[in-house]
Amino acid sequence: MLRFRQLLWHYRSRDERLIAFSNAHIYDRTLITFPGISGGRVLRYVPVPRQPGADTNSPAPEVDAVVGLILQHARERPEESLGVITMGIRHKDRIEERLRQCLRDDPELAGELAEFFDESREEQFFVKNLERVQGDERDAIILSIGYGKDDRGGRPYRFGPLLTEGGERRLNVAITRAKNRITLVSSFSSRDMNPERSDAEGVKLMCQYLQYVESDGTNLGDQVLDKPALNPFEVDVRDTLLRRGLKLTAQYGTCGYWIDFAVQHPAQPGRYVLAIECDGATYHSSQSARDRDRLRQEQLERKGWRFHRIWSAEWFHDKDACANKAIAAYHSAVRDVDEGEQAMLVHDADDGDPATRLQTAYEAALSRTTPASATPGHRVGPRPWISRGQPIDAYSDTELLRLAQWIRSDDVLRTEDELLQEMMHELGFQRRGKNVVARVTTAITRSAPNASGYHGLP
Repeated sequence: MLRFRQLLWHYRSRDERLIAFSNAHIYDRTLITFPGISGGRVLRYVPVPRQPGADTNSPAPEVDAVVGLILQHARERPEESLGVITMGIRHKDRIEERLRQCLRDDPELAGELAEFFDESREEQFFVKNLERVQGDERDAIILSIGYGKDDRGGRPYRFGPLLTEGGERRLNVAITRAKNRITLVSSFSSRDMNPERSDAEGVKLMCQYLQYVESDGTNLGDQVLDKPALNPFEVDVRDTLLRRGLKLTAQYGTCGYWIDFAVQHPAQPGRYVLAIECDGATYHSSQSARDRDRLRQEQLERKGWRFHRIWSAEWFHDKDACANKAIAAYHSAVRDVDEGEQAMLVHDADDGDPATRLQTAYEAALSRTTPASATPGHRVGPRPWISRGQPIDAYSDTELLRLAQWIRSDDVLRTEDELLQEMMHELGFQRRGKNVVARVTTAITRSAPNASGYHGLP
């Protein structure tokens, strides 16, 4: 007799906010997910203003908006794969044609982005309509609804495959393809929809998903779970560590498998560096000792968290010693993040042995991004508080200059190319995009001791 077993551990999404909606509305919260460490924005809503005379099926302003987002991603995040999903075939075709036209009209741009659009890439760029998306997954997904308002501001209820039986399942596939982030592009908002106008489950789910993304992942409607109250032991841990200067968020997470205390980076608001767990309610709610002691910690570490456990028996025996251990774990986690090790350890782990894959990914990242002759000596002062993994335009000229000066402060002789490699490593870039190279090279030139206006480390 055939037996079916549902897979409960979810690995694709590196931040549970990408799967929380489906977990609540489709999977009845049966998926076990974990919070991401970045704390950054993984859900983005891009509203497209109505333009008089635009089609209600694949409005031109929405086509242009999507193409603009594609080109922006290709310039700023070329190392990340991208897929575009549309509700209808016409919208897909118009986006593809508009993108081809932009690249034809600007040969220099086409040359700059040729590698990103290379069809031989392992995870090549795609534009697909809803019915053609199934097993695809990409680092980033742009979901474009592709239906707009008429000239009177009315919203025709034509939603293609969402109107058919099973439309909600097709939509669910689309909204769960992203590993890092998803951008929802729409020519109308959830407030423009009337739930009473359609009985189709796909249309109802789309309205709810619009609300969810518009709220940056905080509005799950009536699917919100109440978080358990802290017990007296956890309250004492929280208050003690807050007095010691740690920035804590209690019961951090979305889907019900919360981290007892997530600790923020001291200089990067919203970025978390350490998960502190107690043997409180969350610990005892796990179904087995294996889940509690090994799998939970393993999954958090695979997402980039540093992990520290506080046991109640030890806490009540010697609170000061336990608090000191937690503070030491926090400082160690901050150092790891600042040295760039954190980004190397965040790696998708859908198949194969996790430990082997993480080690392989770590070694590959080191060989790819760290110049052999650029081993740091004793640099002057701490590393500037500049986060990794942001688009190049997110960094100011002053920040890039400070970073370049700090790298040079160890007096290790490097070529300009080696300095470029080290700067890219510190910033989290793996590919040499045109804008990245231009901005970083300018900072390197300005940081030279004999450069005009050089004043040493700020």
